[in-house]
Amino acid sequence: MHRFVSSLVCFTLLAAAQPALAITPSDDLLIAGAARTRLWVDDLYISNPGDNTVTVNVMWLVRNQANPAPDTRTFNIDPKATLILADVILETFGMNRGNGAFRITSEGGEVIANLIAVAVIEDENGSRTLGSGFEGIPASAATSAGQTTTLMGIVATTRFRTNLFATAGANGVTMELDLLDPWGPVIDTATVTLEPYEPWLSEVTNLWDINDLLNATAAVRVTSGSVVILGSKIDNHQMSQDPTTLESSFGVGTGSLEGTYQFALYDSLAFASGGNLVIEDGAVTAINGTYVNFDKEDGQGEPECPLIFQWGFNLTPAAVESFADGVEFTDTYPDGGEIMWTVTFTNDGNLGFSGALDAVGASFSGVDSGCNGSHPALLFEGGKDQ
Repeated sequence: MHRFVSSLVCFTLLAAAQPALAITPSDDLLIAGAARTRLWVDDLYISNPGDNTVTVNVMWLVRNQANPAPDTRTFNIDPKATLILADVILETFGMNRGNGAFRITSEGGEVIANLIAVAVIEDENGSRTLGSGFEGIPASAATSAGQTTTLMGIVATTRFRTNLFATAGANGVTMELDLLDPWGPVIDTATVTLEPYEPWLSEVTNLWDINDLLNATAAVRVTSGSVVILGSKIDNHQMSQDPTTLESSFGVGTGSLEGTYQFALYDSLAFASGGNLVIEDGAVTAINGTYVNFDKEDGQGEPECPLIFQWGFNLTPAAVESFADGVEFTDTYPDGGEIMWTVTFTNDGNLGFSGALDAVGASFSGVDSGCNGSHPALLFEGGKDQ
């Protein structure tokens, strides 16, 4: 069946199709930095959005060493529940002081999601809290050999300092870190090698030969292994010491284009549908998606075409580069009507793509006649399923 007409079904499918954009679900997550000091306290939140109870392993990775058999605590999390580990380094792992990172894995057939570590800064009297959050990054999304990731907003002045945090993957990492000024030239380069699951921290003035720096960028090139990396810009004022997290981009570079990409389609009302796209031998060989466009209205706020369509089954395989200019094909529906699709996107470093989807309907009749004509373009974004 190629389309659905129930509004209740429509909303159910849209909710299921919309991906997490900031905090990414995975069954193997790395949090690059964590600490408990006189000022820093870490709270850890782990949410189970699934329908089954999951077993979660929380591992403490000690900084500046390999962690082949880390200290581990195991918890069961009920469906839709969130595990809250307040002051996790002390209360869960029994350490009054500690510097490192977390690895979190799940068992039981359900992935864990919405994972974030919140580092809270307190002054000596505990009269205020300031802080920043480090999200759990899927191990599969770590920057790997042949790929590059970017950190912006690096500062080293009398007012601010910047620390870089990183945690290596299962095979360790060797990475080249180019420091770029805002206009692009390389200021200095450093090489860092870490052992398997080794957390690392460095103030930028100890990493590069610099004294004063404003709004620089780090380009991190991985030559072997994999890593998750981020930064923290900290106010040097004695009464503040307030940090701001500097997120890195997902690694991009010379990795393979081949694979399955999950995608989402967004209209201007933030409704989403989705599906997957397959790339083989440099060509898009299959698109399997659902489509809805609530932007197509009749002037009274009601959608002219409220149907959900399956789409992509009449795609003729086409070279990936041809999608930069748009690829057209038409799907015909057994209950009547057809839609000509124009798919436009550009690939982003072999890990994702972004573009637009245009639809023009024809030969629909009766209550479905509002599906004829041009539909507003939808935002088309996807990422590789790893």
